[in-house]
Amino acid sequence: TIEVQFRVRSSFVDVPSGSYYEDAVDWAVANGITTGMDAAHFSPDGICTRAQAVTFLWRAAGSPEPTASEMTFTDVKADSYYDKAVLWAVENKITSGMSDTLFAPDATCSRSQIVTFLYRMQNSPESKAENPFTDVKADAYYANAVLWAVENGVTTGASATTFDPA
Repeated sequence: TIEVQFRVRSSFVDVPSGSYYEDAVDWAVANGITTGMDAAHFSPDGICTRAQAVTFLWRAAGSPEPTASEMTFTDVKADSYYDKAVLWAVENKITSGMSDTLFAPDATCSRSQIVTFLYRMQNSPESKAENPFTDVKADAYYANAVLWAVENGVTTGASATTFDPA
């Protein structure tokens, strides 16, 4: 017998066929992680906000119902699309917010923040990699996350010696 694999390709006009991110976009849409900016645009070169980042992770985890119901961040509205995602991310120690009372949902999620979210989502595994990046100091909150992410092929540096955490 011949096994036929049918795969729906991205319908976004701004996701070129064969691009390094095409499979990731297709996976995220197929699994309900995101829908894109609209039916025709994904906006791969756009920014990702902190609210979007935790929502993507929450959806990837199956959109679990958070245990907590009281929001401590004054800038997260109870009826927002990311309310439960933020509660879940905080209770699972993926993030603690920008301060005790601010999450900054509309702020751009930096490279250092997203690798830290991913790293913490994996329970902060130990990395044995040596740090090649001059812009990642050993005492930075994201240092271990960056090393773990590079070591495990999650991301690469902006160059051989820089990560560009901001």
